[in-house]
Amino acid sequence: MKYLISTSALILVLFWPIQAQEIVNPPQGSGVATPERVTTVETNYLNRLALRGLSPASQGLLIETLDGSTIFADHQSDVPFNPASVIKLATSFTALQKFGPDYRFETTIYASGDIDKKTRTLKGDLVVHSTGDPVMGTVDVNKLISDVIHSGVARVTGSVLVSGPFTYASYSTTAEGTKRLSAALRRMGVRVGAVTNRTVATSQRGTKVASHTSATLREILFKQNARSVNNTAERVGEAVGGPKGVEEFLTTSLGIPPAEIHISRTSGLQYNRITPRGTVHLLQIMVQWLSEHDMEPDDIMPVAGIDAGTLQSRFRTLDYRGAVVGKTGTLPGTDGGVSTLAGILYTRDRGPILFAIFNSMGSVTVYRQLQDSLLKELIEESGGPQPPLAHRASN
Repeated sequence: MKYLISTSALILVLFWPIQAQEIVNPPQGSGVATPERVTTVETNYLNRLALRGLSPASQGLLIETLDGSTIFADHQSDVPFNPASVIKLATSFTALQKFGPDYRFETTIYASGDIDKKTRTLKGDLVVHSTGDPVMGTVDVNKLISDVIHSGVARVTGSVLVSGPFTYASYSTTAEGTKRLSAALRRMGVRVGAVTNRTVATSQRGTKVASHTSATLREILFKQNARSVNNTAERVGEAVGGPKGVEEFLTTSLGIPPAEIHISRTSGLQYNRITPRGTVHLLQIMVQWLSEHDMEPDDIMPVAGIDAGTLQSRFRTLDYRGAVVGKTGTLPGTDGGVSTLAGILYTRDRGPILFAIFNSMGSVTVYRQLQDSLLKELIEESGGPQPPLAHRASN
């Protein structure tokens, strides 16, 4: 049982088609009615911030219905803030758009040349074709090398050619992964020459001698976002072209102004920037894309109070449990202390509500309390939450 977002609501959000590999932005000046402003929760939230001596200039906020017809809060929504790990949603959507939700990353090793069984020598190159598996570990790499050895190769006269993005364990860039692979081959007894990264044509790969396949991308992204695993997000980012690849997706495919975005790390570490409005826009299009691919937001994001991870201890009581599906962000030592929360609020009377709450220059603990108070107030005003997700609650 999933939260179902109605087709009519999705049509109201975006009434233009989204193809599997192309996202088109809505036409400007299309005569859409001005959204209704509902400001009670916004005023109460800003008052709570002021009572704690927290500067309004350090906060960004946008909360609106899925169809954009009603705005519940809008404070500095066009100002870029540090999203912390909320940027993992941008990394996730970039990967989904490039690969598809059921994509499995494959790492295959080929012997490009003849294998002399007597001398256990490959007279040619060893080709590692990788698509950037973001969860491949040291054990998996050792198993690949072991399979190479079992195929009769203990010496390579040519080079080891790594084709495509290649990361594993804590090595989050292709350069690091390639360097460590060289060391691992030698450690396990395979004598090789140079190990380099370059594209190798399919016709040049040769005979398959080892392979490894990952879990599906949707499974990888859910675990990444539920537990906010930075290493996975860095490696997913590497597979889609790094920070610049994610930035290009947001600006070119989603139409978010370049001046409102800066991504230095695809995990959200360090100094990144995006506006609350850009984040809500990302959520709007992502929700529709997921629906068109028979998915729901909870397939790639955790349900607060239910799923293990960064949202498990929040919104746990029956009055709120199951109402929030989203992504947290936390950077206590950056920008004076950053706490963020973005996602979807599911309510009985008002349906799905999108939100992006960005806080900086303050206590992470205090900000989390204020975020929860704001969303709980809105849940109460909106008739309470929809029933918790049965398939999550049973886990």
